[in-house]
Order: sequence, then structure tokens, then C-alpha cells
Amino acid sequence: MLNFISNSVENKKAIIFIHGIASTSEIFKNQIEIFKKDYSVISIDLPGYGKSPESKEVSITNYAKIIYKFLLYKNINKPILIGHSLGGMIVQEILTKYISFAEAAVLIATSAKFGSNDLSWQNNFINSRLKPLEEGKSMKDISIKAVTNIISSNKNQKIITFASNIMASISINTYKSAILSLIGFDVRHKLINIATPILLISGDEDKQAPAKTMESMSKKIKNSKYLEIKNCGHLIHLEKPEIFNRSIKEFILNL
Repeated sequence: MLNFISNSVENKKAIIFIHGIASTSEIFKNQIEIFKKDYSVISIDLPGYGKSPESKEVSITNYAKIIYKFLLYKNINKPILIGHSLGGMIVQEILTKYISFAEAAVLIATSAKFGSNDLSWQNNFINSRLKPLEEGKSMKDISIKAVTNIISSNKNQKIITFASNIMASISINTYKSAILSLIGFDVRHKLINIATPILLISGDEDKQAPAKTMESMSKKIKNSKYLEIKNCGHLIHLEKPEIFNRSIKEFILNL
């Protein structure tokens, strides 16, 4: 059973948050506080993260299957799925595999394909993240630099401390497996089949999931809206929480 944090409100529209590779359910604490008055909010720990048990098979497909079965078990119907980075990839997998399951979705700082067609880029991405660990460094050792590198040029120390502490709590094995799960992910050809309303949110300074990539994704999804947030990097929900939360509220109210 997946671990999660929640406001424990039943019989209300459900919002499900799914975190990225270097996060846990704790990364969405602000959003739970904001949305708990009007919605049933659940922030999930992916397998191996937080208190969730590890999965024997680590892949985006399996992450999606586990979350889908978890939500069915919780009797959650027509949820609004909100995924950041890897979480956004998992949401896309759910939307394209379990058609009509979700009422709507929000994709944050993510992409429909891992990297470019240049295999050297993918190898460099993976090696740059795993090599320090293979050389003996801990998650705590790499966390501050990793977080600093993915946020905007405005290096907010509170954000860096909060996000790096969460990253430091993740086991090396879980982190490595999640990084490797990206290999081969490509649902670009399936985007046209998504009928679910989608909000795509990007940061204009995000180098992990560039704004132009997300804008291109939005043009392939029939029922989509695209928002690019200025002076923002990869951790949009932490860097620009006010506009992020407001935009999601407006999107949901207009469904």
C-alpha cells in the first residue's frame, strides 16, 4: 500500500499530487493546506519514497499501474491528477493507458519524452546524476547542489533548504531506480488521443523540462491550456506558489 499525506476529507472532488524524482509527498504541503478546504487532497509517496514500500519492478508504466490500483482501492473516481516532472510522466501514462479514468490533469515541468533523440544527451543526464553516488557521495552530499541547479536564477535559500532536505531523505537505490526508469519513455504519439482537460505549467528558466517543449506538448493535446511562469525554474510549486495555486484553482473551477 502506498504511503500518502492527506486532509482526510471524503465525498469531495479528489486532487491527487504525484511528486518527482528528488521529492516525496512532503513537497506538496503548501498545496494541501491551500486546497484542503474545498477538495479531498492526497499527496502520494511513489514506491520506495517516504514510507511507501519498494516495488520489484521500477518503471514509469509500473508506477502508473500502482497508483491507478491504489486510487481504485481508495474508491477515488474521476480524480484530478497533478504530476510534477517524473510525476507528470506518470500522469501521462495513466491518461493514455486508463482512458477516461481522470476528470482532468495538471502537468508540471515535465515532458512527453525523456530527452532528445541524441543518446549521448540521455547518457550525460543519467551519468551526471548517478556518478557522484557511485563515487561514494550520499544523497545529502548532492542534494543542495542538485536543487540549486534546477531552480531559477533567483536562488531562494528557503526553497533550497526545504527541497534539499527532502531529497536527502530518499534512499540511493530508490533515486537511482527512478532515474533509470526515464529511459525509453516516449508518449508523444499518444498525446493526440488524450481527451481529458489538461493544464500544462512550465517555468521560463527550466532547463530540465524547457518551456518550449511543454508548449509543443500542449499543441498536441486537444483540450489543453498552457501557462508559462516567468522567472521560474523546475520547482514551480515551490518557487511561485501563489500563481501556481491560483492557476490550478481557476482551471478546476472552469472544468
